[in-house]
Amino acid sequence: MSGILAALTGATSVLFALNIGANNSAAEMGPAYGAGVRSKRQALLLIAVFCTAGAILAGGRVLHTVGHGLIGKGALAANPAGALIVVVSAVALVGLANALRVPVSTAHAVVGAMVGLGLFYGSVNLALVGAMLAWWVATPVTSLTVSYLMGRLLLPQMVRGIGGLRSERAVRRVLALLLTLSGCWVAFSAGSNSLAKALGPAVGAGVFSPTVGAVLGGLGMATGALLLGGRMIKTVGKEITNLCPVCAILVEVVSGSIVFTASRFGMPVSLAEIVTCSVIGFACAANGVKGTAGNHHVRRMVVLWPAAPVVAMALAFGLRLAFP
Repeated sequence: MSGILAALTGATSVLFALNIGANNSAAEMGPAYGAGVRSKRQALLLIAVFCTAGAILAGGRVLHTVGHGLIGKGALAANPAGALIVVVSAVALVGLANALRVPVSTAHAVVGAMVGLGLFYGSVNLALVGAMLAWWVATPVTSLTVSYLMGRLLLPQMVRGIGGLRSERAVRRVLALLLTLSGCWVAFSAGSNSLAKALGPAVGAGVFSPTVGAVLGGLGMATGALLLGGRMIKTVGKEITNLCPVCAILVEVVSGSIVFTASRFGMPVSLAEIVTCSVIGFACAANGVKGTAGNHHVRRMVVLWPAAPVVAMALAFGLRLAFP
């Protein structure tokens, strides 16, 4: 890979990490922000430290899947311009989503672009693509279902239990501790999944080592959350439903656990979709299914989420045709 092409690929990958930080800030910190417990500035350090730790300690399997599994090991290294095209396509799609205030899936954007590139080369791992599609359907459905059941059965018990502590000060301390721990868990899980999606093409093309890619991605996500994540946090944390602190804890525990499980299987999944579906599940438990389904933010997400991989695939294929 030429020095100029490597520099462009690396810089664009870090820019993609910045976009992911903005897009995923709603997923990672939206519930706690909606509960009024954690400020955006407090969330920044958690995102930077724990996302980077998750990428370094638990992101290897997803990194391999994204960088080598979809279109064959060595394909990106043999076609270095392809890595840049994948990242540019995904950056364009996620940047548009940020502008529209819709938390779309970076997994859909990257995988869609990789499949588009693989179609151009005539080499796509269809079995792996099918497995990913199954995970993409199962994870948000599981998140919504588990959260709805928790909202109906577990949440009232937890609220009563924590509310029964001896003093208001003790209640605040317990909630703050639990929200901090659950937020760290989501950030770590995000690092094990989302950072690999941002830097996977560049690592697969040999621009960065996995460790350097994880560190740069973590810093990029932290910067993106600080500079661009405020509106996304508001959308998920405030405009779908108002979350009590206990509900925010459960959202983070459910979402982080599902994402981390996917990472252990090497599957890139959508943190944004999983967290948002968890919030919707609790909203359904509190406000009813009909009332929540009528929320215009929910309707827009349902329409745009499935379109993301198709748009990314077409964009990457078209760019490869234009720049052979």
